[in-house]
Amino acid sequence: MRVFFLVLLMLGVLGKAWADQNSPVPVAHSSAASPEKIVVSNVDKSSVTFQSLAQMNALIELGVPGLALSLLDDEQKKRQLYTADWYAFEYKRILLMAALEQWAQLVERTQWLFEKANRDGHITKKIRLWFETQQVIARLQLKQREKALSQLQIMLWQTKAENQDKALLAAWRRLVTRAYLQLQRDDDARRALVKYEVDYAVDVADIDWILLQAQILLATHRPQQAIEKLKRVQDEEINAVDVEALLYIAQLRDQPKQASTIHQQMREKLHGKLLSRAQRWAYSYVAYLASRFLSDNSSQVLHLETMLSLGIDYPVLNESHQVKADDLWALYNKRGLAIANEHGLLLGNDNQWQILSDKLRAISPEDTLALNAALILQTKTFSTKRQQHTTIVEILEKRNNGLEIINQLYLHSSKVPDVDVLPDEVRYRLVDYALAEGDYHDAATIMKSLDEPPQGNSLFDWRMRKARVFVLQGKYKQSENLIRKTFIEKPNITRAELDRYIQVVFDFQTVHQHQQAIQLFDLLYFDGLNEQLKREIHFWKAESYFATKKYDLAALYYLKSARAIAGAYDDLWAQSARFKAGQALVLAEIYDDADKIFSELLLVTVSDSRKALIDQSLQKIRLLKSVENN
Repeated sequence: MRVFFLVLLMLGVLGKAWADQNSPVPVAHSSAASPEKIVVSNVDKSSVTFQSLAQMNALIELGVPGLALSLLDDEQKKRQLYTADWYAFEYKRILLMAALEQWAQLVERTQWLFEKANRDGHITKKIRLWFETQQVIARLQLKQREKALSQLQIMLWQTKAENQDKALLAAWRRLVTRAYLQLQRDDDARRALVKYEVDYAVDVADIDWILLQAQILLATHRPQQAIEKLKRVQDEEINAVDVEALLYIAQLRDQPKQASTIHQQMREKLHGKLLSRAQRWAYSYVAYLASRFLSDNSSQVLHLETMLSLGIDYPVLNESHQVKADDLWALYNKRGLAIANEHGLLLGNDNQWQILSDKLRAISPEDTLALNAALILQTKTFSTKRQQHTTIVEILEKRNNGLEIINQLYLHSSKVPDVDVLPDEVRYRLVDYALAEGDYHDAATIMKSLDEPPQGNSLFDWRMRKARVFVLQGKYKQSENLIRKTFIEKPNITRAELDRYIQVVFDFQTVHQHQQAIQLFDLLYFDGLNEQLKREIHFWKAESYFATKKYDLAALYYLKSARAIAGAYDDLWAQSARFKAGQALVLAEIYDDADKIFSELLLVTVSDSRKALIDQSLQKIRLLKSVENN
């Protein structure tokens, strides 16, 4: 997805200094300064601020903006509120939030600044306008279109000329155009676009703006002009899938007779090639549109199923080019009704529909699916057509992407009032799918529709799934209670069941509920476990003790892990466990034992780098012992 966080907004608002750390940093004036002046801090390259901000930039270049934001918090707290250094970090904070797409937090943070910073003493008009602009961008990303447009109009109409930087004014004009497009006020967007082009020159390399122009031209039925804009970008040899896809869409609108050729081109791009999910979605979407021009229902279904199964939760193109599960139901319905008409079926005679469904299933599963979908959608008693739902999911489940499509059709569509229309065993599998995808809301929704597992499935497995969903919802006590109830009812479990149980305990550890994780590990009867399992569970239990700062117990269980397998005390796992035991003993201030463990490790360690770490640990222990003795 192209995030239109306009970096050009930096220019002219607070000066180019904030874009370039080598320059002085303009800031809001302090309460002692004249309200008509902006105090400029003379920050040289050796200052702490310069080094810290440079570190932030280095982390962003490394692709870890989240880490940069975390470090920024600590650095900014060292600065006095509203000073030059503080504002330099606040500026960087907003850019990092945008990079992380933390739009709601960005709105909240800027609002906090507006409410807390005194207009006369803490923030200048120009600086406030920069932050307001970033807030507008975030509101557009959050689909708060009306608020964003209203805020922009106030900024445009009420900002005095002396506070209007030219670059900022141009950015506002662009954002107004984008807001109109989001609100589907296409004619207003077109007028704003034309006026902007009269007043400002547009750089061909500015892909975001070219794309916006093309989108508006398409929305106002000017595909030829959109083609001209997009080809200028391609002439610059800029390879971007959204530009390429939008150009194909414009060509389809301009020359519908090219639909067959374009459809074939998309099929070639999709066939047997390693593509990103965004690329696959974009080419499938163009193929989908081409098949609509060709009135090819089967191809439309195929491409729409592909797009929905990719599970992309952001728009690859703009909002005018989106698909949803309801669209797929509509296509199934259209095809199903056509089949029913061909065979003279009447609504209300479900028996005839079922006979035809059974007849077609071996010949054409796709037609069978469509026929059953049409029957479901034509009746008001949607939830009673369980046989039809069963047929649909049985056909889809045979495909590689079948479970993903079922998930979309039954959990993300207004056509399905309740997931309990699905067979129990399908819902059972959808829970696993949702958990694997990290979609805990879907998992919880399905769980609510099933009190116990489908027939033939293990009650233990089902309850472990339910326990996982409770953990992921933050219902830790409910999860623990369900587990304890299950263990009372079933004191002996299989190895497969143990694996599923341990996954729940790992979930507790992941969300830092280490005390409960320890208690759940204690439910296991260790004498019945093989050596390898004992080794692993002792280690993970030690990790939870370490996390709760019970370092003596952590050391104990690390050592239990190291000694769990007879004759394997010196293998890499055992060495790692012993090293961690030594670290835990140091933190527990049990220095003699730590010294002994590290000294023994030094004798069996082959790696020079590990030996260096052990030597450092021994030196640290001896220093700490010396301090303690003195």
